[in-house]
Amino acid sequence: MKENNSSMENLYKLDGKVPVLKAIPFGLQHILAMFVANLSPITLIGLASGLKQAEIAFLLQNAMFIAGIATLIQLYPIWKIGSRLPIVMGVSFTFVAILSYVGATYGYASAMGAV
Repeated sequence: MKENNSSMENLYKLDGKVPVLKAIPFGLQHILAMFVANLSPITLIGLASGLKQAEIAFLLQNAMFIAGIATLIQLYPIWKIGSRLPIVMGVSFTFVAILSYVGATYGYASAMGAV
């Protein structure tokens, strides 16, 4: 029981070591949350802008690639950039409504120019 309690305490430490059987569900939770948060805004804006499925797929692949790099930089800082925390970086929902409108009205190129 002592070992179980100490492994739970490690969850809340900056450099705590979490057992693999406990780390896997937490990692899957992060991955699933990242997928939804990264894929939805791009898909909504792309569909509103009239992009083809292949173009949306290309944008999704690029977003996931860059989100992975940004997440790794958060985990393993470069100089003073990064937090050394498991922060998942990705796309934001902040401008979905306005970019969907601009994309639908003026085209995807105008939406990207507005960014």
